[in-house]
Amino acid sequence: MNQDHAFAEIGDGSPDVTPSAAEKKSVATMLVEIGEELYEFGFSDAGETFGVPRTGPKVIRMLRGGKTSLRRQLAREYFIRTGKAAPQQALTDALLVIEGKAQDGDEQPMALRVAGHDGALWLDLGDATGRAVRITGDGWQVCEQAPMLFRRTALNAELPEPVAGGDLAELWNLLNVAEEDQPLLLAALVAVLVPDIPHPVLGLFGEQGTGKSTAARVLTMLLDPSPVPLRKPPRDADSWVTAAAGSWVVGMDNLSEIPDWLSDSMCRAVTGDGDVRRRLYTDGDLAVFAFRRCLIINGIDLGAVRGDLTERLLPIHLRTIDARQRREEHELWPAWQQTHPRLLGALLDLAAGVLAARPSVRLDSKPRMADFARILAAVDSVLGTSGLQSYLAKQGQTAVDTLTGDRFITAIAAIFSASTFHGTAAELLAQVPWTAESRPPKGWPTAARQVTTVLRKQAPTMRKAGWRIDDDRGANHDKVIRWTITPPGPEMTGKADPQRPQPPHPDAEQYEHDQARAGLAGHAGTADDDRDLTPAPDPHPAGGISAGLLAAAGLAGVAGIGSGRSQGAEKRTAPCGHPVEAITSDTGRCGICISERLAARRTAVCRTCQQPIYPAAGDVHPGCEMEQSA
Repeated sequence: MNQDHAFAEIGDGSPDVTPSAAEKKSVATMLVEIGEELYEFGFSDAGETFGVPRTGPKVIRMLRGGKTSLRRQLAREYFIRTGKAAPQQALTDALLVIEGKAQDGDEQPMALRVAGHDGALWLDLGDATGRAVRITGDGWQVCEQAPMLFRRTALNAELPEPVAGGDLAELWNLLNVAEEDQPLLLAALVAVLVPDIPHPVLGLFGEQGTGKSTAARVLTMLLDPSPVPLRKPPRDADSWVTAAAGSWVVGMDNLSEIPDWLSDSMCRAVTGDGDVRRRLYTDGDLAVFAFRRCLIINGIDLGAVRGDLTERLLPIHLRTIDARQRREEHELWPAWQQTHPRLLGALLDLAAGVLAARPSVRLDSKPRMADFARILAAVDSVLGTSGLQSYLAKQGQTAVDTLTGDRFITAIAAIFSASTFHGTAAELLAQVPWTAESRPPKGWPTAARQVTTVLRKQAPTMRKAGWRIDDDRGANHDKVIRWTITPPGPEMTGKADPQRPQPPHPDAEQYEHDQARAGLAGHAGTADDDRDLTPAPDPHPAGGISAGLLAAAGLAGVAGIGSGRSQGAEKRTAPCGHPVEAITSDTGRCGICISERLAARRTAVCRTCQQPIYPAAGDVHPGCEMEQSA
């Protein structure tokens, strides 16, 4: 019961107000009066109560939480006026009254760091005076007050005042971004300033020692500094809301894997969709979590990206840092502090140019992230770059890379690399079985319905990789859905006609390295220091089955896989020059070549499959290692 109306029943039943109750009542009332004197109250579109000072900077103070909360300010003001600390219960009662009074007004939208108003973009500097930057196609300027309300959280730090005349080239002194990816990154940063569009998930990729964490920290701090610029990977949906709700730009460090729930949550953050769950400490009250955010991740392997997140990912590749150019922390961050105001000004200059150019931009075709593509095209117009062309090419390559993370799809790609499948999900599962003694890996379907789920989920990504995949929606006499899966042609895969012998790869060592990274290293040959670096041939006997792809899918040597699907293929020579009949069904390799190499050199074999392996690759093939761990 509210203490303002608490009565004690004593003696003959007449009410008696105890001194403690009267004291609490007066304190609670005084706190409400102080609040109404100093603040205007309202509630946001998310139902949160806030106060705005009646005089001075119009900086929002949320009702609870944080050092600038309304609760703390009321307690502070009460102590200044009375010399006494306000009791906890009085504060609770006063805030309850204020919360009720705030609901009498109209709902008011609140922005977090960026906002749009009358064709202009606004960037909250986050300082105590409430200043913000107004950006239009004519330029930008720092204003004392924005026309909208900006929310502040404990995760928002102050931006420096931007300095005009900066040069974006200074950014590349801090980040070793590949030159072809620089316009993509600049477009992503400009897009951060645009609040009401889906933003790509910025993924930083590179070898160990390329400065991925440092780059993520710099990019996060550039437009939305925070006491904690990089967050650890969230363990569940609740910790994700905690990590993402308080910042406009959310950086996640060393994200080694992305479970399905996190992938879905990130996609919702990109589009601004929400989630509903029970509010804490209540039985039935619901809380709505809906927010749009700009996400930066690093540490993830492309094969670990799933579903819709693939189409929303913008991969940025970092070059290896030369040991002579590597900076120590005590050098890097002071340089960043000096560079930050100039970089911010240079980025605002680019944003103004993009706003001026964007209305005249026309896209021949609109990709999934069409709003970002338009911004990227405007950046190209301002800077004279070809970022949009690079972005569209990346989408196809990213699709190919991410498909390697799904072992069932990898197996389909291997088995039907030169032939078309047409049939039901059950028939597809029968032709792509998991018959190894070990348990199938996570995500491998065991029923026709699960096959359909996998195909529907991966179909958009497969199409981007050049595959044609369609279903007839059961429009046949037996009302059973039939799938048609056609592999990409040579013009999509970049491979020569498999009917012809292929020459050695011009950069065999790099080819072998790339294949090993993708988990597609062939089971070919052995070597000492004078090893033969010619890439292993890619025999596709009739069925077009790649031994490397089967190995990556954990299907190397599995009975019933690799027997060929097409009939009537012409007799031909294997890429190595030996008769195609020398290609063994269990390994997919040329038996003559293997015999010659075994006889000529000291051998090393994979400890799992007992097939030849380069000593430099270790003692187990990547594909075998995947199967063993599963």
